[in-house]
Amino acid sequence: MGVVIDNESKAAIALGALAGALAWIVGYGLTYAASISDLRSNEQYDTLEAATDESLAVEMVGLLYYNAHNVVADVPQYSVLQALEPSHNFVLAEGGSTLALYAIPVLFLMGAGAVVTLYTHSTDESATDAALSGSVIVVGYLPLVVFGTFVFTVDPGNGAMAPDLFLAIGLAGTFYPLVLGALGGVVAHVVSRTPQSGSVSDPNST
Repeated sequence: MGVVIDNESKAAIALGALAGALAWIVGYGLTYAASISDLRSNEQYDTLEAATDESLAVEMVGLLYYNAHNVVADVPQYSVLQALEPSHNFVLAEGGSTLALYAIPVLFLMGAGAVVTLYTHSTDESATDAALSGSVIVVGYLPLVVFGTFVFTVDPGNGAMAPDLFLAIGLAGTFYPLVLGALGGVVAHVVSRTPQSGSVSDPNST
């Protein structure tokens, strides 16, 4: 006999998928807004664009976004790509204010997990239930992470630089949304159970 999923569970999964997908999309958008100016003034970026003879803004921001998930870029060692490490992290290489990009996936995934939990989780349920509710965002996040590994590539001609596929799936697509979504769910659970300062006191209390 197959597993029966009730309508409430289906709704929770659908909301988790939507929240996870939005977290990925908005996270990429914020990474683009935060990094594109510095990226376009970077000599390395100019060299790569000259080698490929096309705009690489979307792809290079994508690589930064994956680096912010601690996913390195796999870099074939030929031509202009030889200036980069075989497993390269542009965020770490740049340092400085670029390191703030690490906060983007953390904040958006926790936020997505919190939202899903607030909409699908009853306050009389446990923190474990809240964590499970928040972690459902992996359903929407993982497919876009996999999709991005094939989109955010830079190929000067004899092999493409791209996010490491196994790290992308295991770390960015699975570990990050499961753990951070669950953490966001627990935070939402705790906040929702905290008495509001303006709440009416129990008339029977002494």
